[in-house]
Amino acid sequence: MPKVKNIITNKDREILFHLSLDARASLKELSKKTRLSKEVIHYRLKNLEKSGVIEGYYAVINTYKIGRTFYRVYLKTMNMTTSIEKQFLKYLKNHPKVTWVVEVDGDLDFLYVVWSKDITEFEEVYNEINDRFGKYFEKKFFSVMTNVYYFKYKYLIGKADSTYKLTGGKIVYPKLDELDLKLLTLLSNEGRLPLTKIAENFKTNAKIIYRRMKKLEKDGIITCYNVKVNHKLLGYTQRKVMLNLNNTSIESINELVSFIISHKSTIYITKAIGQYDLEFEMMEKSHEDFHLLLKELKNKFPSLIREYFTVIFYEEPKVGQPAFI
Repeated sequence: MPKVKNIITNKDREILFHLSLDARASLKELSKKTRLSKEVIHYRLKNLEKSGVIEGYYAVINTYKIGRTFYRVYLKTMNMTTSIEKQFLKYLKNHPKVTWVVEVDGDLDFLYVVWSKDITEFEEVYNEINDRFGKYFEKKFFSVMTNVYYFKYKYLIGKADSTYKLTGGKIVYPKLDELDLKLLTLLSNEGRLPLTKIAENFKTNAKIIYRRMKKLEKDGIITCYNVKVNHKLLGYTQRKVMLNLNNTSIESINELVSFIISHKSTIYITKAIGQYDLEFEMMEKSHEDFHLLLKELKNKFPSLIREYFTVIFYEEPKVGQPAFI
């Protein structure tokens, strides 16, 4: 693996920062924000992709705007050999209703996400997975996501920024045709693909694709477009922190959310109904980064946090890759 200092510069970090939550930004837009020429931006993007720092681009889909609820399953395993683990991960990766899979170290071993039209559909998937691999689960529970906050990648530039995009809300059942569903599937995997290329794939013209995409964005179905960065290659570790609170009033949670949003290391917040009152994720260079953030939380909210649990992300075999068709 190449050394970090040889594959990324401060300007590269700046480009990645501006691509976060805006991965379809044009070279012209990126040029204005970074004060680099379009040619230089293009060259640097190609290098970041070639070196593996950029692993891809994807549309962030608001599941609630397409009539689907977001269920997250947490697992602690037992007696699971390497061979069984491979079978388990392969099964989850290939399951059309499972949209996210992550291996973690700490209080849990695996997390996976299911997008379902209702609790019955989720139960079918949940039971199906348990029937096949349940004897290896020491502990399992699930929660229902209500909101997810996506932040810009502030950790890359070491500066606070309160910009975020929000998914969740009231469930809506829109009328989507085959082209809409194909677009959502494609953009969930190739979020920066040019309009002309998308049009070629679907044997239509770029104007039609542009109008469809803008409609999906306007209706809140596509929340934003994000860039997937190989943070490990850059020397970062992703940590999920799960909080149980002494006070779950809207005012208390909103105050806590505001602090987490603006902190320079945080990348997501999840509100859910389930085991934990609030969860957030951060990028750290060392465990000290987490302990410093924890101290800040305790100092600012001395009587709010009752307990916390934490896991380190190890691998993400599947990330935001739903099959709508």
